[in-house]
Amino acid sequence: MSYPLAELPARVGTELFCSDWIPLHLEDEQAFASATFLREDFLGRPPSNGDPYGENLLSGFLLLSLLVAVHKRHLDVEADMAYALNYGLEKVRFLRPVMAGEKVRVRAELLDVKEREPGRYRVLTRNVMEVEGDETPAMVADWLTLFVDPKEATGE
Repeated sequence: MSYPLAELPARVGTELFCSDWIPLHLEDEQAFASATFLREDFLGRPPSNGDPYGENLLSGFLLLSLLVAVHKRHLDVEADMAYALNYGLEKVRFLRPVMAGEKVRVRAELLDVKEREPGRYRVLTRNVMEVEGDETPAMVADWLTLFVDPKEATGE
């Protein structure tokens, strides 16, 4: 969906988007583990901790990191040359395990928008990650993003 940056405050309380279903694979977890240094060469020991779910369990932080790609794919904030900065997380809860081979999708609701100064908007979204075929969400994350419209922010 595409929204003008200045009109985001009027959309508070609405769903911004619901993503497509995303299939997750063991290879995704392996790539994530490698990128985040969960490797034997870095840890000095095998990364496994004897988790009862086994090697097919996907990391909660992998799920959390999907928010960036999902938002970039499904949320277009219109402003000339606007950019977004990760501003942090208010709250994250992992409510059920996600296993390799399952599909997830994200529903993003706009909770709050505050204009910090001209051209700079702090945006709070609630992101509920659903698992295909299950009523319990895998994750709920309240994420803060700072959207900046350089033209408006610099007064051009």
